[in-house]
Amino acid sequence: MESVVLVTFKIKGIPIPIKIASTNEPSREQILKKISDLANGYDLSGEIQFKKLLKENGHKMYIYEIGDRKCMVLVERLEKIKEFEEISS
Repeated sequence: MESVVLVTFKIKGIPIPIKIASTNEPSREQILKKISDLANGYDLSGEIQFKKLLKENGHKMYIYEIGDRKCMVLVERLEKIKEFEEISS
């Protein structure tokens, strides 16, 4: 495996960002499903609306709203996965 996609969900009302590592980039439908699952899990109500897609240096930021709450989803492709070297005891 040479690269990994790191997807970070930052949702107002959820105290910490949710990070998911994957070998493939999620589709917009998959991102929407995860936002919906998170909103339900944290009892956030309101219609989920896509607002904007920003692209820069191979990274993408999707901006959504859940009711009046802002939701940002950052999709980053990290190259050249390196393994930690084993330390013999």
